[in-house]
Amino acid sequence: MNDKTMKIQQSTFFDHLGMKRQENEDGAVVVSVNVQEIHKDEVGHISSGLYYTLLDVALGTAVSEQEGGFTATIDLHVQIFKQEQISRLVCKGYHVQMNGNIGSGRGDVVDENGLLVATGMATFKVTKKAE
Repeated sequence: MNDKTMKIQQSTFFDHLGMKRQENEDGAVVVSVNVQEIHKDEVGHISSGLYYTLLDVALGTAVSEQEGGFTATIDLHVQIFKQEQISRLVCKGYHVQMNGNIGSGRGDVVDENGLLVATGMATFKVTKKAE
């Protein structure tokens, strides 16, 4: 990546959410978002879908970059510990292993203070890029 931060270019959905891809850090794919009103429900809690999306993108990208292929999510497990009074979320996703064409990843989401607010694990089908 040339810039310290860059927008995720694959989808206008990511642009709508304000998600940004940052420089990889210690083997982790880093994706962040500044929390806005569109991310919150009627009582002010951050939608669980934002946590799921951050983890899916970061973990899938980590597996994709490590294996040199495209990923499709098979399964995603997320535990959310905190959904209120947060202004920024940063997700770090890691490649865990490959078994045949199935890859797995794990990741954590922290708030602007570095407090762990969610964690997740996922499996992906990996399709190798045509050469």
